[in-house]
Amino acid sequence: MAALNDQQYLHALVENERPARMVGLFTGHSLKPADLTRLVDACVRSMREEDGGASLTVAPLGVQDVEQQHTFRVTVVDGADASPHDCLVQLFDMRDAASPHRGLLDHIGGRDEELSAAASHLHQSAQTYLGVASGKLDAAERVHAFQNLVSLFSSALGAAIVDPAAAIVTNDPGEWADAMEMSLQIEKEMGTLRR
Repeated sequence: MAALNDQQYLHALVENERPARMVGLFTGHSLKPADLTRLVDACVRSMREEDGGASLTVAPLGVQDVEQQHTFRVTVVDGADASPHDCLVQLFDMRDAASPHRGLLDHIGGRDEELSAAASHLHQSAQTYLGVASGKLDAAERVHAFQNLVSLFSSALGAAIVDPAAAIVTNDPGEWADAMEMSLQIEKEMGTLRR
């Protein structure tokens, strides 16, 4: 069986593990695939200050060449009593033609003038795009694990968060988490979640 390409991993997760979310993180830091391990290590130290049983692990998906690697599985364990939750993380240089960030920014920018201006600014100022996706967001524990990962990465990198489902572009992880929870609740109430 041929290996999945970067976008096939994301598509499979979003289509098969609903409710799912994908957010984009845009940072002024220039990151290479090998830098993701250092980022995860820094975030684990922060997590363990709150709960010694917390952990993050990272594993590459797809290609074997580290320099060509874009897609990773990051497993989040929020604490000693928490179950592991897998998230998909994609890392791209903003100049990389294969980066999916353009579609994300075009989509969010088409929503209204304020979001369009924020998206345009990110496109001009960011050096690295990290896509973070999670499926099976039908339980509070999994939602919290996803929010924790996005918040840790965003805080560590000083990254802006773009969430098309929540219609938000922000540098504030708390504001994003509130908007994300609201969008999940609206989806649930509208009966659009497919299980």
